Amino acid sequence: MTFAVRVRQARRRMGLSQAALALQVGVARSAVAQWERARRGTRPCNKNLARLAVVIGVSYEWLSTGRGRMATDGADGETPALLLNHYAHDELEERLLVAFRRVANGERQPFVDFIEALAGQRNAA
Repeated sequence: MTFAVRVRQARRRMGLSQAALALQVGVARSAVAQWERARRGTRPCNKNLARLAVVIGVSYEWLSTGRGRMATDGADGETPALLLNHYAHDELEERLLVAFRRVANGERQPFVDFIEALAGQRNAA
């Protein structure tokens, strides 16, 4: 399934018009139309992709790549990020987040501790 099809499918699932979706994401309706174009369409920047995922109630990973579960219903223990600051801001952060989500829940804490320690060292310097 292409990115354009994923956007259109999720938008329709939420019962939103292109104009209504554009208003909620904070873009022009023409931007949404471009995202839904099968050929020569565009993709939103990471910031708008994150907003789009929240508005249409889908996981960022599914919307961006087509992998994983579509809906962020919390049934599998995942909850949608309600604050857009918690989404990846660039490709490197996106790769880190995707890789982190592949690690079993019980094995995640050492990674968090490592990153926080590393960030603390950088902030202290």
